[in-house]
Amino acid sequence: MLDVGPSSSFEVDAHLATFVDRLAGDSVAGPADAARRRIHASITAGSVPPGLRRLAEALAASAGDGPPQPRHPAEDPDTVADALRGNTLIVLDEFDTDAVVSALAALVRDGRRVAVTAADRAELTGLRDALTPAVMRSCVDALPMMSTADQRELRRLLATATPERRARRGTQLPPAESFPTVADVADLCARAAGTVAGADRLLVDLLSRMDPDRRAAVTDAARRVEATLSALGPRVPGHWTWSLLSHLVHNTHAGVFGALLEQVGQAVVADERARAYPPVTVHGSLGPAGIDALRRYAEFLGGGGRNRAYFRSQAQRDVQPVLRQVVVGGHPAESVDDIYAALTHVELAERLLAIDTSCRQAGVPAPRSAADLAELTATLHRIGDAARAVGDLRHDVLFIHPNSPVSVPDLDSAQHVAATILDYDAHGSADEAGRRLEEAAHLVGLLTPHTRMAPEHTRAVEALRAHDSEAYAAALDELSAARRLADQENRCVALLDRLRRDAPRVAEAWEAAGAERSSAYGIAWFVEADRLMSALPGEDTVDVVLLLGAADLGVDRLLLTAAAPRLAAVVAPGVRQADGPTLLGVLRRASALVVPGRVEPPAPTAQVVHLSAASRARQAAGSARQDPA
Repeated sequence: MLDVGPSSSFEVDAHLATFVDRLAGDSVAGPADAARRRIHASITAGSVPPGLRRLAEALAASAGDGPPQPRHPAEDPDTVADALRGNTLIVLDEFDTDAVVSALAALVRDGRRVAVTAADRAELTGLRDALTPAVMRSCVDALPMMSTADQRELRRLLATATPERRARRGTQLPPAESFPTVADVADLCARAAGTVAGADRLLVDLLSRMDPDRRAAVTDAARRVEATLSALGPRVPGHWTWSLLSHLVHNTHAGVFGALLEQVGQAVVADERARAYPPVTVHGSLGPAGIDALRRYAEFLGGGGRNRAYFRSQAQRDVQPVLRQVVVGGHPAESVDDIYAALTHVELAERLLAIDTSCRQAGVPAPRSAADLAELTATLHRIGDAARAVGDLRHDVLFIHPNSPVSVPDLDSAQHVAATILDYDAHGSADEAGRRLEEAAHLVGLLTPHTRMAPEHTRAVEALRAHDSEAYAAALDELSAARRLADQENRCVALLDRLRRDAPRVAEAWEAAGAERSSAYGIAWFVEADRLMSALPGEDTVDVVLLLGAADLGVDRLLLTAAAPRLAAVVAPGVRQADGPTLLGVLRRASALVVPGRVEPPAPTAQVVHLSAASRARQAAGSARQDPA
């Protein structure tokens, strides 16, 4: 029996390479050595073959428990495929050729990729000659070149195929982006039907009859209204910006707004001058007289006057009480620069008071400090731009026609008229909408040759010509579903063609399985054991290794567990296990499931009895009485 290491401390990951070496034995430059090198490379790469790992784990679990008992199924499974669903190692005991053929057929029907292998080529040839035509179609001498992912996709597409999807084979539907959007078609249909009513319809009619240059000027005015109103941000009912703009549109508060805009501009300039001086603090109120004294003293100094300790001028004497209230840069105001700093501070304060008064008159929140002046200035300028844009649009619409019935009395009307003009610029009139729908129908009809056009495509073209947006939307939904079916079917055909190039019989079998709604998407790969061990297949390439003639094989053939996650070892009827360490011995130690073959009941034996002449006469007489005829 093969020794797999310490019974209580066998660690699969740490000792798996050693385990592989023990299975391979002393083989050098042979199939077992090639398999060993391939498995070592996989272990080093961190991709341990699952079948080999499970064998090692099963042996580790059974180590030290005494002689293993063969594990027979509690009840015979219907097929070998059933047994392999819950077991990775099974022994097919007393299986003759017909039983192996049935087992292989069951695996193929279950969609398994089976590597049928044997050490003796004659066993493979004998089994292959006994296969049924259905299984023969799934047989290959080499695995398909198609990737595992593509095989999986092909099986999924074949299994989910429907008659409706198969009818889409070869159908080429244009991409969704080739068709006009439902929203655009619905808008054009509404315009073509003339559903734009009232003043909007009148405005659209006037625009359609205007000179192109004149219409472009009106459109520019509408575009400025839209841009300036957008610059004010979302319209919030009751917000002061929109209330002030509404008053300006009605030509009220124009004087107050102009004065406020001028005052704020002057205050911004004064604030910029004040920032050039040190901070100024005024204790108490200077009053009008104190401010006049400070201003006269600044003029005196500006005219060449000097600050004297004796024989002071009248301006200097008048300003002395004021300067005691003013602190510049943390010290009393004394120098000429201090006087100018104090005067600048006072003038800025006067302007802020005037701005506060004008803000109350215009319904505008007053700035809390000079720091708020820049934002207030920008907002007032945006309001002024919007008011001028609305005024320009009102003028252009008023003179759009000598008897123009369209007016712009307020802000809401201005927004609506501007939107109508821009919408007309983008989409045109009813006649233009009808022409655009007809043009769209023509272009959509050219996407596919008429003889190959899908019914859903035809319905989309007809809906455009009928100006029916609902029918067009329904046709696009149907086209989307048909496109998915066509893409799936065309992909299925492409994958089948690729499979047919290197495995035509497998492609034929899989296509038949899809048509019959069965799961027979398996592959039976007949390969000699030496060849299989010399070039182990990649990961997720084979599902089951069906090993024939297992009774005579040594433990090195257990390296075949690296080829697939599951191993089924076949023992022919009447064959005894060879002496010494064998593959079957290790499988039994690993508690592999033993599936017994069907034992035929013994044929009845016949015995010849010689009768005497008298006995033959009595037998003939009895037969005559039983048969009167």
